[in-house]
Amino acid sequence: MTVRGTLRMAAALIVVLTLGGCATPVSGKAVRASGEPQPHMIAARDLLLQDGDTTPLGPATAAPVGTNFFTSTRPEECSAAMLFEGSPLRPAGSREHAESSYKFDSQALYAESIDVYDNALNTHDVVWNGFSAVSNCRGDAIGVSPSGDFGPMRLSFFGTTSDGVLVWTMTRPDWTCDYGLAVIPRVVLVMSVCDSKAGFPMPDWAAKRRAQLESKA
Repeated sequence: MTVRGTLRMAAALIVVLTLGGCATPVSGKAVRASGEPQPHMIAARDLLLQDGDTTPLGPATAAPVGTNFFTSTRPEECSAAMLFEGSPLRPAGSREHAESSYKFDSQALYAESIDVYDNALNTHDVVWNGFSAVSNCRGDAIGVSPSGDFGPMRLSFFGTTSDGVLVWTMTRPDWTCDYGLAVIPRVVLVMSVCDSKAGFPMPDWAAKRRAQLESKA
């Protein structure tokens, strides 16, 4: 074999080894490249409303979630439309969950839950999956809580009123519950407010809370 032939074979071998090294599969989770900044992570509880924060109901005073919030529904198809505790609208796999209710100078019941995720969510899918689930509540619904049964209530409004926001309303003649779902890539916020007075501005409030999340998370 000539020297030239030997050099050609050696060069070919180097190319094969190099390409083979590039094609070697690596199992496991993706690894962040060195020097790439870590995403800013904030505790779920810090994303909830805080004591003294201003709301359409007045200044908020945080309190534990009580026994008045629904934990199940009849029929089950209305769970997405009525549940705050254990809401099926929250995607699985959150890194951290926090929730709180709030007191005001009225009988209104307001609560928020926050879920924080390590991996970015598809906000469009979360909102539209929620839209589909809420719309399944087509008749009378009974909310069940540790305090007893409450109802019947009916879905009177639902819609995606702004980017990353779903809002809906459950009503009966003497009681109204407004709900909101606000989603950014790594955070999901569920809001519930119930009162004898209708007219809580949930579309505007949910959009405002979403903007607040974007500025913090």
